[in-house]
Amino acid sequence: MDRQIKSIEKFPEQNILVMGDVMLDEYIFGDVSRINPEAPVPVLNVSRTEYRLGGAANTAHNITSLGGKCDLIGLTGKDDASDMLIKMLEEKNIKCFLIKDSACRTTKKTRIIAQNQQVIRVDWENSQSITSAQSSEIIDYIKQNKFDLILISDYNKGFLTKDLVEKLKHLNIKIIADPKPDNIEIYTDVFALTPNLKEAQQISGREEIQEVGKEIIDKYRVNLVLTLGKKGVSLFEKETGQYYYVPTQAKEVYDVSGAGDTFAAAFALGVAGGVSLYESVILANNAAGIAVSKLGTASVSAQELIRSFQTQKSKVREVDELKEIILKKHSQGKKVVFSNGCFDILHVGHTQLLNKAKSFGDVLILGLNTDESIKKIKGPDRPVNNQQDRAEVLSNLQCVDYIVFFSEQDPTRLISELQPDIHVKGGDYDPNDYTNMPEAKVIHEYGGRVEIIDYIDGKSTTRIINKIRK
Repeated sequence: MDRQIKSIEKFPEQNILVMGDVMLDEYIFGDVSRINPEAPVPVLNVSRTEYRLGGAANTAHNITSLGGKCDLIGLTGKDDASDMLIKMLEEKNIKCFLIKDSACRTTKKTRIIAQNQQVIRVDWENSQSITSAQSSEIIDYIKQNKFDLILISDYNKGFLTKDLVEKLKHLNIKIIADPKPDNIEIYTDVFALTPNLKEAQQISGREEIQEVGKEIIDKYRVNLVLTLGKKGVSLFEKETGQYYYVPTQAKEVYDVSGAGDTFAAAFALGVAGGVSLYESVILANNAAGIAVSKLGTASVSAQELIRSFQTQKSKVREVDELKEIILKKHSQGKKVVFSNGCFDILHVGHTQLLNKAKSFGDVLILGLNTDESIKKIKGPDRPVNNQQDRAEVLSNLQCVDYIVFFSEQDPTRLISELQPDIHVKGGDYDPNDYTNMPEAKVIHEYGGRVEIIDYIDGKSTTRIINKIRK
């Protein structure tokens, strides 16, 4: 976690250019207590109206909110919505180069909110493409400045043309694009794409996540970051062919509006700062988890992001710390559950096991095999992910309260020290067979309980590794 915090602290050194479809988000808040006598629809008694930056403008706002420097390029109409956008961008210290076209209507999305629930959305927009001459103006502006990375926020409103993107590719600046399926061809050979799963399935014509990823990175020659909503994120690296899965960090989903913009902003800042793709995904995943806990297209601050990692860091504890925690939990009448394993490449079998384990009590402690012990159990080629990375991924699971490393091939010593109320084991084990399950003897001796959970057929790290190799 210290690596992520250091990366966040370097965000102010990054200068990001955001390009795309800029929007103005209008929120009309109020209460509903009666039905309209003129038609069977609710009547909103308006209490207040708020305006926020939307689309590419929200992405730019997230860059500056996270501490980075940002310029914004986009297209607006010559209207009141455009004037309001420009004023708000100035207030957020976002430099902008907006092409104002009288034939274009500035995109505005009006959301009606009653009792903190969105009732309806009204869109004011028309699609308008820029000319080749306007593309050249944009390129001239970029050449006059120095940017570490270009982040494209594509909402398919017409601004991002093939001519413009081709010119961008010749600037020798990394490009990350959040694309729409209709425009996918123009993003061939950019550095990375960040579509959601539905968009990626449309682009690839595939359904299964790993098939989706392989199809896109092979066809479009890009790194792929696939956002999976409440299920997390998948990363496919172009050069290595490596696949990573990161579970969601969101603890409570309140509003998903703009979460993709937050994710893209944090990911871009990480990549621009020289952080690996995987580490950048971790940063972005945490940022998006914070964003969805807020109402509307809200930005995330650097301090909020740092705090999220500091919270995770506290999950990894030493045995002596856990003994004190268990004593306190027992004094409060709470049950402590323990489970253990390698958790090398996290998959659905793992998450279902851990969620079930947590259901048996109030606190779940996870014993995590060290790299050294995994090599003894699985062989010299394992683990795929080192113990720090594995702990970090598991810390993102809400069901896991604490993590402790152990270096033996079985958890007998660790369990004898911690003495949890319940030990949960995944697989085909007999709790009375002390030869194959030596820790069960210790648990029975101090009066604990053993719960055996069946594994899901076909779900294992070994199978995943073999599938990737094939």
